[in-house]
Amino acid sequence: METLYIMLKKFTGKTILVLGSNVGATEIVQYAKENGAYTIVADYYPIERSEAKQIADEARLISTADSDALNRLIIEKKVNGVLAGISEFNLLKAMELSQRHGLLFYCNKIQWDSIENKGQFRKLCEKNGVPCPKTYYIGKEQQCCKLHQEIFPLIVKPVDCAASRGVYICSNEEQLRDGVTKAATCSNIGEVIVEEFVSGNEFTAHYTIANGKATLSCIDNRYPVAVHGGKVTTIPVARIYPSTYISDYIEKVNPSLVKLCENIGVKNGVVFVQGIHNPRSGQFWIFEGGLRSAAELPNRLICKINGINYMNNIVDYILLGKGTFPSEKDDPYMKGKCCGIISFVAKHGTVGTICGLEDAVAATPSVIGYESRYPVGSVTPDTDTLRQLMIRFVMICDSRELLAKDVTYLNEHITVLNDKGENMVIKLSSKRIIEDF
Repeated sequence: METLYIMLKKFTGKTILVLGSNVGATEIVQYAKENGAYTIVADYYPIERSEAKQIADEARLISTADSDALNRLIIEKKVNGVLAGISEFNLLKAMELSQRHGLLFYCNKIQWDSIENKGQFRKLCEKNGVPCPKTYYIGKEQQCCKLHQEIFPLIVKPVDCAASRGVYICSNEEQLRDGVTKAATCSNIGEVIVEEFVSGNEFTAHYTIANGKATLSCIDNRYPVAVHGGKVTTIPVARIYPSTYISDYIEKVNPSLVKLCENIGVKNGVVFVQGIHNPRSGQFWIFEGGLRSAAELPNRLICKINGINYMNNIVDYILLGKGTFPSEKDDPYMKGKCCGIISFVAKHGTVGTICGLEDAVAATPSVIGYESRYPVGSVTPDTDTLRQLMIRFVMICDSRELLAKDVTYLNEHITVLNDKGENMVIKLSSKRIIEDF
């Protein structure tokens, strides 16, 4: 009699609950499902508006703010792990639910706050020798000290907000008072940080923590545009990898940041940090970070080039209790490739038409994925935050020159107009890719 052997996948018998349909959720569901897990996605989006729900085994119309309903779902489905994409709210909810039901999560609230809270992160940087701007004040609005005019300009921001919300550049005491008040209203705890204004080119670096060891996974150049005039925070129309000053960063900054990541006590996770590099002085400053992937989700590039994925490592940890990330394969130089996360940045208005998007993507093999966030008929916001990112392309090329060529093609073949027939997006000039800022 023939014996039938069934090959079990590593997550067979496990159930994962993914909160939200934002960036990263689809990739989590796909990976977990491919490896044998039963996948559930819960949020208030109908299935037709959620790619993650469309590929999951089960979709639930439950708001991620509804703790009672989510608790019942976890018990009902005997959930083994809860996770989310890049959303801070959903990740914090996943952490809360995991702790309540005795499930593994990649970090605890103390570890989360040590990176996500700008005041705590600043102290952590100073403790570990990470270069950062001078800090003049951290605390409540009403207790904010009067700062002498000679140290202007200053940056004011809430200690606990992301996506560039509540960030103000202040050139005098009146702007400082106004900026502190506005920033405090964006903070959940009513606290702000006032820091030295430093100039240069911005970047974001991602670190993967696997079994307690931290490695640099990628570092980009951030290409800013301003939707509004005046001294406002800018929006990244592009992120290009690897950074043009990667070698200098690895020599001057990387050792202290590896130390910081390993000292927070997380065994398996991902940390991103944002910073500024001054090309004239060669100086680096790190000004904030997060114990999660940043919104651009560069693991989409990393997994294609290096064959490794920090988000998959987190899924492995919460479902199996151990990480499987081969740190020795981390290569922030991206194996000599030039990669881009290129965006069309929306001006405020009602979307009238989006022409040529699918055809242009199909004709550009370097585009390995894309997102279109605001469909025809929707109203784009009027902010200086990442909410203005309308269409985003994930691209891998052999050189900067080829990336510039493909960006030119996308720019010329995709048109986004408002309901009045006017252009409503800001695009990256391909010359900036070659000339570097």
